Amino acid sequence: MKNKPTKWRKIKSQKQHPLHTIPKKSFFFQTLKEIYAFARIKAFITDLFMIYTPILYIVTYLILGGATEFRHNQSSIFICVSLYGIISALFISISSQTPGLRYMNLMAVRTKGTKIGFLRALIRFFIWLIGVTFLIGLFTPFFRKDKKCLHDIVCDTIVIQKIKN
Repeated sequence: MKNKPTKWRKIKSQKQHPLHTIPKKSFFFQTLKEIYAFARIKAFITDLFMIYTPILYIVTYLILGGATEFRHNQSSIFICVSLYGIISALFISISSQTPGLRYMNLMAVRTKGTKIGFLRALIRFFIWLIGVTFLIGLFTPFFRKDKKCLHDIVCDTIVIQKIKN
């Protein structure tokens, strides 16, 4: 005769993520969303310092010779932003992470869970640039249940927490 598993063993054997058991209106769930947004902002700031700042320094002081020449040369600003976008797209297409996303243990992937290609990552960057310029990209997550930004909606991507092995 088989022993029936007790209620505790049934609950213990179910592998359910802790967030699925928390009601969506609880304080803990809202705090987790804010931490996630904070993680994305922190990843972006890290990327600015690790990728964009060296590009600006090289173009300003080594190529142009000073800050005044940089301010008067609009094409150099466009080149710096484009280089930053290309380098970010390369990072995302190769490893699904920029240095900032890696630091915050996040990954940018397609909604299906596959890697993002270089062209899609580059388009995602320029849509992000347009969305931030017109401020619509900053407010899109506040009006959606899944909290996706404009560039994630258009390019069918999502930023997820990387599972540690």
